[in-house]
Amino acid sequence: MHTFSTLRRGAWAIALAAALFSPAAAQQPLPATASATSCLLLPLEPATRAQRAALVVEAEVVAQRSFWDQERRHIFTANTLRVYKLLKGQWVAGQPLTVITEGGTVELARETLTNTLALKAGEQGLFFLSPAAFRGVNEPQAYTPYGSLQGFIRYDVAAATAAEPFRQYPLLDDTFYQQQLAFTGQALRQLQPNAALAAAVAKRLRPATASRVTAPVITTLAPLTVTAGTGTVLTISGTGFGATPGSVEFRNADDGGASFTRAPGSEIVSWSDSRIQVRVPSFTEQGRPAGTGNIRVNTADNQSTISALSITVVYAISNVQETNSLALFPTEHFNQNRRGGYSFQPDAGFAQNAAAMQAFNRALASWRCQTAINWEMGSTRSSRGIASDDVNALEFDQGGELPAQVLGRTTSYFLGCRDASGQIRFWVKEIDMVYDDGTPWQFGPALPTALQIDFESVAVHELGHGHQLSHIIAPAAAGRPGAVMHYAIGRGQVNRTLDFDRDIQGGYTVLQRSFAPDNCGAAPMIPAPLTGALTAQTAGPRVLLTWAVRDECNVRNYVVERSTNNQQTWARAGEVRPTGAASYTFTDNNPGAELVHYRVLVQLSNGLTLTVAPVTVRTIPGPEFALYPNPRRGTEVYVALNAASTDNLVIRLYDAVGRYYGARAYTVPQAGFNPKLLISLPQLRAGWYLIRWEAGSQKGTVPFIQVE
Repeated sequence: MHTFSTLRRGAWAIALAAALFSPAAAQQPLPATASATSCLLLPLEPATRAQRAALVVEAEVVAQRSFWDQERRHIFTANTLRVYKLLKGQWVAGQPLTVITEGGTVELARETLTNTLALKAGEQGLFFLSPAAFRGVNEPQAYTPYGSLQGFIRYDVAAATAAEPFRQYPLLDDTFYQQQLAFTGQALRQLQPNAALAAAVAKRLRPATASRVTAPVITTLAPLTVTAGTGTVLTISGTGFGATPGSVEFRNADDGGASFTRAPGSEIVSWSDSRIQVRVPSFTEQGRPAGTGNIRVNTADNQSTISALSITVVYAISNVQETNSLALFPTEHFNQNRRGGYSFQPDAGFAQNAAAMQAFNRALASWRCQTAINWEMGSTRSSRGIASDDVNALEFDQGGELPAQVLGRTTSYFLGCRDASGQIRFWVKEIDMVYDDGTPWQFGPALPTALQIDFESVAVHELGHGHQLSHIIAPAAAGRPGAVMHYAIGRGQVNRTLDFDRDIQGGYTVLQRSFAPDNCGAAPMIPAPLTGALTAQTAGPRVLLTWAVRDECNVRNYVVERSTNNQQTWARAGEVRPTGAASYTFTDNNPGAELVHYRVLVQLSNGLTLTVAPVTVRTIPGPEFALYPNPRRGTEVYVALNAASTDNLVIRLYDAVGRYYGARAYTVPQAGFNPKLLISLPQLRAGWYLIRWEAGSQKGTVPFIQVE
């Protein structure tokens, strides 16, 4: 989030026009305002940045490698740079430079951090670097950007412009370098030619002449209201796009639209001379969300055009990029704490700050009551520190743990898995939050003064990132408050209230996936206020359903539905009105079939409906555990399990003479009858085998026969 002052809101369009069409215009970068923050960043003064950096270079990212640190606490990325120019320090021409950034992807594990620099191969810019000194990282002679996100001025090479969180540079000419050298105090050295940038600058400086190539023109955009990261397809109509695909760029929501960010090639659905279709991304080639604003199309023959029309991005859903295919996948939540979702655990220092705890709890309740995300404040932990340890940490930093001018950040850890069909899904393994202990916070409920930053507003926003929402450009306008996920907030400003169309609907979209059981990975999240899975038991011909709740808020009704045709259709069985009780029961006197599925719909007062994962009931008694097909031919085998709980199912395999073939644990989606759990067994010779199984307090043995 950062304050985008009235001066800057009007100035970025002027600066863009100057950058693209008027090289003779003033070359001074647009300054940051005194009250500005940028998603918990404060402006890092150029003189301070240059002074603190040991090495300042113009360089391009040519290769990347992500890795775990030695203790598997964090993922880092080693970026190999090709250095073009040296502005401070010493470097040998032609020698690769290693820059370490926090976060990255290793196989199907990913770590992302807000307010933190993430680079992409092919990016160019000016790097302000200090020696890397991360715990558990053994990369000799490696550097890291000073101030992280503000330690890099990102180039738009084709346009010969540049941008950073608080400043834009309309032309990368000699004036730009002289401005930087005034801060570094060292003469410029060119270590090798930067041909692409030199050509772009020369093109900008040439007088405009009539082109022999027909310039592309954008005539219409449809639809004009979109969401990002959800698969929404934008159709761009016009002329002169060419038959060969080029690229499509959106306004960068992370900087309020001051720069463009390019959609990955995988998101271009179709391309012709008169029409382009592209999915609106929340994770571009630069890892940024598409934001409200106009569109830039770059053709394969290096012609560019910017639309007169603008799109409005209502909300943006976080995506994860798989490293091999580079495909983008939405994220989802799971039942980490076995009480429905996630517990945030403060360290002792945070817990002792009563005002901070109250503010964070108010922020947490805003999301929980409006979207039914199952979050709670957990117990105080004895240790402190941010790491991938299955603890959702909440704390203030100590000393210089956060990068310079960073007021706080949220770290999300993801894990992925492949289901039986080969499809990948990613879920949020853990969420950590840390805030700067030296910031003049207003913890509320009073309003902040002109120099204070409102902690509850910040916490609501950062929890939105934890909810897996990305930035949008949605400032207050015409009497309507800005969205919580608007990229900007400043000192003295308050934005504690979720916007239904933008914040709440975005969170609801994420949760629609999170509540649905899947056949790989973790157990699904359960919508608040439930604290556990729906349970069912038979009593003669009747079925008794039970669900426990806590801190009930904003619930209008619980609707019970049944399905007797394997969940193809659902019929209303009844409803239960909320009373503030700790648990609820519903009795179905006429199930109507031998195998019946039940689910509960949590209806909120704001009109949203959340679905609890179904439970399956066998109304006629049967075995607790059944393996089929048995005998087995081939490789697939399934288990029908009448589970007393959602404890993992553990399978141990033996042959006829007692040889042990190993064990494997499986997630049990629901308490009750699970009719079809896919079990992975090794390639086996024909013969007789024995399975020993255990699920919580239940256990048994089942023989089976393998047929060639």
